Amino acid sequence: MKNNFSMRPSINVVVSEPYITLDEFCRRTGYKPSYARQMIRENRLPIRKKAGVNSLIEINMFALTMEAAQGCEIAMQA
Repeated sequence: MKNNFSMRPSINVVVSEPYITLDEFCRRTGYKPSYARQMIRENRLPIRKKAGVNSLIEINMFALTMEAAQGCEIAMQA
């Protein structure tokens, strides 16, 4: 009898909200809004493309989740 056992676990990730506002991101993470804006300027925090200069800033949570998953994959290979 052949076992189809893999040493690599199967992990499912669910992103309940693909985009959240900057205020909600700061509330969830505890970051100050000025620090989050600095992260956006430095391209360390992915945002949804804005329609205008004064439009609402929305953080791309799907991109953050994928970045974290890729970071875990790299760490597991080391």
